[in-house]
This record gives sequence, C-alpha cells and structure tokens, in this order.
Amino acid sequence: MDNKLLGNFIIAFPPAAYVTYIIVMKEPNSGIDWISVIVGGLIGMISYIIGKKIKSKGEVE
Repeated sequence: MDNKLLGNFIIAFPPAAYVTYIIVMKEPNSGIDWISVIVGGLIGMISYIIGKKIKSKGEVE
C-alpha cells in the first residue's frame, strides 16, 4: 500500500470510528460527555502524528 494512502487512512479512520461508536452508544438527551470529547481529541492528535510520520517516511526532511 502506498505510504500516502496508508497515512491518510491512519489519520482519518481512528477518530471517525471513535466518534461513530460514541454516537451509537450515547443515551438520548444525555448532553455533552466531556470525557469523550477529550478522548476523541487525544485519539485525533495521536493518529495525526502517526499518519504524518508514515506519509513522510522515506522522504528527505
């Protein structure tokens, strides 16, 4: 698999999967769960960093 395609997949998939899971499992009219917001942000940041490293693998910095 191409490094850029794999990097883009790693950047996009984990946050999207987590948000989808939270939306499906959330109770109706329960308000904002701030723990889920923080965890989603952390997952997004970590997957972005890993995805950028994979995309730039093999390129000269």
